[in-house]
Amino acid sequence: MRRVEIAGSNYELGLKYGRIVSENKLDWWWTPPGEDKLALVKACEREIAIYAPGFLEEIRGMADACQRDYDLILSNMTVTYYGQPACNVVAVTGTQCRNGRTIFARNHDYCDEDQQWVTCFDTSPRNGLRSIGFGFADPGRYDGVNEAGLAMAGAAIYYRNKPQPGLRMNVVTRWVLDNFSDTQSAVDYLKRIPHHEGISYLVADKEGCIARVEAAPERVDVAITRDGMLAAINLFQSQRMGGLELTLGQENIVYRHQKRIPAWYDERKGQIDLDAAKRLCSDHEVGLCDHGETRSEPFGTIYSWVAELGTGEIHVAHGRPCENEYKLFRLEIS
Repeated sequence: MRRVEIAGSNYELGLKYGRIVSENKLDWWWTPPGEDKLALVKACEREIAIYAPGFLEEIRGMADACQRDYDLILSNMTVTYYGQPACNVVAVTGTQCRNGRTIFARNHDYCDEDQQWVTCFDTSPRNGLRSIGFGFADPGRYDGVNEAGLAMAGAAIYYRNKPQPGLRMNVVTRWVLDNFSDTQSAVDYLKRIPHHEGISYLVADKEGCIARVEAAPERVDVAITRDGMLAAINLFQSQRMGGLELTLGQENIVYRHQKRIPAWYDERKGQIDLDAAKRLCSDHEVGLCDHGETRSEPFGTIYSWVAELGTGEIHVAHGRPCENEYKLFRLEIS
């Protein structure tokens, strides 16, 4: 897994990462936007300028480092380009864990060919929170943990309607990791911002507060627990979000995950530990490890991580977790 360590102002972060992108030719996938896409991109830019302005400064830094057009980079970072639901995330409060610490478990499912581009970012923003987060060749994050012990990840929804001007999941997750120390503050932010697409977010802090925030351009719904388990899967789970997702065939893997996660929790609650979380993520018979059985293209879990929040330790498997060992990454904690 590629590892990147960057620090500084948002512009400096973009400049430093842009040099890495340029040197390693990680910009090969950037494609010029058509007229309609650019109009949506610029509408999203206006919302990002209000709710996550530092993200735009990073893109300016990347553009300068790569000597590429700002709008080209912006268009490939801020609007959704993949229409299939994927990824799963589970969190269990410390009250139900063996060591008394909240456990967060994440499987990122995507096209197999993109496994080679997975990047672990150790990010230290000036006037922000240091984090370990994961992504590809852009300044966003799709999941991660910050130095305050706040973790966040999302599960994509097969959203029924067209994406709208707002913040995409990689922008949202990055801003939360940079700026918030506890679940409630993150939830308040997620309730306030305009959302670009349909996403189910899971946020958890080291104090044991877990929230599932189901978000779409039309509305947001929040579930919170301080004594139990919550999961984000590729379905909206609240009645309030009904009608905003397309109907999936009954053979879809998401229905398997919908049953397996609570069964795993009910069997182990009170005794859940990192090993139990790793088994959930890596088992493809009774767990969440995705081998793309219902997909036409090569697809599945391309990385997985689990963490006890507040320890600064993250256990990461690059590739299918049933085939690859979890390795320890460390983050300095406040």
